Amino acid sequence: MTTARVLLLAILASACGGDGSSSPDIDAMSDGNVDGFTSLLEGDWNLGPGQEGYFCVYATVPRDLYIKALRPITPPGTHHTVLTRYTGATPADGVVPCNVGTNGQNMIFGSGVGAPDFEFPAGVGLHLAKGTRLLLNLHLFNASDTPLSGRSGTLIQETTAAEIPNLAELVLAGPTLTLSIPPGVSTRSGTCQLSNITSTPIQTFALSQHMHKLGTNMKSTVQRGATEILLQDIPYNFEKQVFHQTPSLIELRPGDVLTTACTYNNTTANTVTFGESSNDEMCFTDLFYYPAQQANFVCTN
Repeated sequence: MTTARVLLLAILASACGGDGSSSPDIDAMSDGNVDGFTSLLEGDWNLGPGQEGYFCVYATVPRDLYIKALRPITPPGTHHTVLTRYTGATPADGVVPCNVGTNGQNMIFGSGVGAPDFEFPAGVGLHLAKGTRLLLNLHLFNASDTPLSGRSGTLIQETTAAEIPNLAELVLAGPTLTLSIPPGVSTRSGTCQLSNITSTPIQTFALSQHMHKLGTNMKSTVQRGATEILLQDIPYNFEKQVFHQTPSLIELRPGDVLTTACTYNNTTANTVTFGESSNDEMCFTDLFYYPAQQANFVCTN
């Protein structure tokens, strides 16, 4: 049985939902201030041996928040988290079972296994307006033969509006349904037309990578006419998925084409395709930039 608890700055008053067998344990409470971080959104969960699934935490922002740093909570069993702005009126705030496609349109933050704190560069951050609905999608996977429980979520460090004049946004760029990985070592790629994200120049300040267990390297490049711009060419470790700030801002323009090339070592005897499970694969450049464009958080060919 999976239960859950949601926290949102100690102000959640009610919630509903569950795993179909019982109502989740919802508390209006806060974890307090830890190293300057306070709780934004969290969910408690329990998984049986070999169980994999998704739970979604819904909450409403009680006041304007200006954010300068994020701390993902990713205990063992957390495959990844996706935090988005959600515009629907239902379900009510709380925790409910969901699937990989249950997300809002605009991405606020994402984290994978082993993700550390993320601090925005000076002058850059996030603004969550009072009344904004949040949706935290938790992908959970218990690969062990014993029960597993934990709490996954996001903590934040607050700042003022004056300190972050540049408001950021996060997009995942890469192939989806076209991804197909044969046995052995191979590289697969997909493109993102920057015109699908923005109609004006944007400034990239941080990058990360998301693949699953077969991934070994990611190379992300931007084609601008005859010029190729290298964003990252980095070994991939599924157990340590980290955002890296770029040495300087990288300007991307509407006419640019971003290519994400993922290298895999498929040690199985079967072709592996795109999918939500840790036993399937993905290939995404995680692109953090400003100014926010209210773009769809997946950009694919």
